[in-house]
Amino acid sequence: MLFSVLFGCSSGNNGKMFQKISGIWEKGQGVEMERIKLTGFGENQTTRQQAARGRGEKAPFGSPSFKEANTLTLDVTFMFDSPEGTSIHRKDVEEIRPRALEANRMLEEGKGDICDGGIPMTGWKDLPEKLDKKHLEEIIAAARTLGSEIDAFVSLGIGGSYLGLEATFRALTHTYFNQLSREERGGAPEMYFLGQNMDPDYFRDTLDMLKGKRIAINVISKSGTTTETAIAFRIMQQLLEEHLGKEADRFILVTTDRQKGVLRKLAEKKGYRTFVVPDDIGGRFSVLSDVGLVGLAMANIDIGEFAEGFRNMRLAAMRKEFWENPALVHAGLRYTAWAKGKKIEVVATNAFPLYPVARWMEQLFPESEGHRGQGLWVSPSLYSEKLHANGQMVQQGERNIIETLLFLKEHDNRVRIPQDREDSDGLNFLADRGLDMNYVNAKVVEGPAYAHYLGGVPNMTLEIPRRNAYNIGQLYYMMERSVAISGYLLGHNPFIQPGVESYKTAIFALIGKPGYEDKAKKMEESTVKLERIRIRA
Repeated sequence: MLFSVLFGCSSGNNGKMFQKISGIWEKGQGVEMERIKLTGFGENQTTRQQAARGRGEKAPFGSPSFKEANTLTLDVTFMFDSPEGTSIHRKDVEEIRPRALEANRMLEEGKGDICDGGIPMTGWKDLPEKLDKKHLEEIIAAARTLGSEIDAFVSLGIGGSYLGLEATFRALTHTYFNQLSREERGGAPEMYFLGQNMDPDYFRDTLDMLKGKRIAINVISKSGTTTETAIAFRIMQQLLEEHLGKEADRFILVTTDRQKGVLRKLAEKKGYRTFVVPDDIGGRFSVLSDVGLVGLAMANIDIGEFAEGFRNMRLAAMRKEFWENPALVHAGLRYTAWAKGKKIEVVATNAFPLYPVARWMEQLFPESEGHRGQGLWVSPSLYSEKLHANGQMVQQGERNIIETLLFLKEHDNRVRIPQDREDSDGLNFLADRGLDMNYVNAKVVEGPAYAHYLGGVPNMTLEIPRRNAYNIGQLYYMMERSVAISGYLLGHNPFIQPGVESYKTAIFALIGKPGYEDKAKKMEESTVKLERIRIRA
């Protein structure tokens, strides 16, 4: 519409302008706009780190100085004594402290309600120590070999078979990773994700990005029958086989059950390379297993450094003193808040790359806590973007909210704020003081933390020194441990999700899956009795 108003007239000055411009375009006489140059910004440090990883350079993650510089800190100052009726007080936490310590002991000893189908689902707890170095090297070697032969790698999975992998990839790579050159990506192929939703437009658009490229796929599913992932795999498998024939088998990886399931049988029949979904680790706890490690290695992320972060936080989470154990404090504060009437946890971050990590937490906690009317709903947010969207609700809405802020202290890059001669926006004071975007972005956490506290929203801040695999690993283990303790405090098994089956069976019935005929009939009989209320615009 705008195009028609500006250029669609055939008379008057606008018409003459259009004719003149058209003539120039037709004759190829237009003056080409000079392409922008990024002067004064220096090299993008995220890209530099990717290239360094591609050359095999590693951070000294085993050294004491590295660990000291990458210590996570949980600041709970604003969790206590906020000025509203359901405020949390330190004495409230002290009252549940013995229960939290007992929960930590039981978890450590493998006791309590922790089984699914007779299997204790706590394999993630000691996985950081049990992870075999040789196995990591085999994954890296396989990823390096396959990665050198392809242009793009497609990971197929949903929920726990997807979120941890994508969150870690996004947290540690360039925002526009796939648009960079191969060299800038550190030699890694482009990375894509499918099978996490049923939107046909999203799927078709992704295929456009893959057109004309050499690709490999990794399907991640313990059962092999998860609808979204199975459909995506069926399509991608056939695409590869149509173009490569028997050679396609070499470009299909399968991460599934060690012994059983349809994917295991298919992989053995076809000769696909396989990786294992552990029996004793649920999907949302599985990012340190083959479920996450294969894709991360393909993106040239140092999975050894990643594992070291898990190991370090595991030691911190085993501390027997409550106030020295970050996972225990986090669990205790969240449980206390829930018991005091809080229902929603806003997990906000000032770092765009950490927003997918908040989305990972959006699954981890609600799927583990959402039993018998219990648990906190997790709402991921990127500050300051969401402050302009739902900040009013957080500040002055119903006081049923707490906040956990993922505060990235040091970004990869620094972006200065320039002087402006007219200073029409009134921001020269920042340039005058030599302050940059990094300084302002830090206040995007510190300012709301204080304002929301005064507004009756208790909040805690997890300070993350910088973006690296070690720190993301630490964060994951801390949250996994926290939600496990939460299950003990709430009195239910946090490692199962029986409610998920309800929507699955409803979908199966509606799409006519064999074996669900009775369910479909009952649904039809039930819904036909309902008064159909539909309002047409």
